[in-house]
Amino acid sequence: MDAFKKAGFDIGLSESPIIPIFVRDNEKTFLMAKMLMDEGIFVNPVVSPAVSSDSSMIRFSLMATHSFKQIDYAVEKIKKVSYKLKVPLLKVKRA
Repeated sequence: MDAFKKAGFDIGLSESPIIPIFVRDNEKTFLMAKMLMDEGIFVNPVVSPAVSSDSSMIRFSLMATHSFKQIDYAVEKIKKVSYKLKVPLLKVKRA
């Protein structure tokens, strides 16, 4: 989760291995899931009516069998796709 927070993603208050990454736009959420699948990263889109449109997200499922290398790879791909789609990020405070 730290990698997502450091990248500026809005992951809410999650403390679960299923990490929500808020996109807050239904169309961008679907596009992000598709683009990530094309990059070899499987995520679950969650859009309205399951949640309100401004709460749409992708869910990244972290498993004990994932290596640190795989996690880093996935985070980089998610960052790349979110940048292309202009997914809003949180302001990250730098030390």
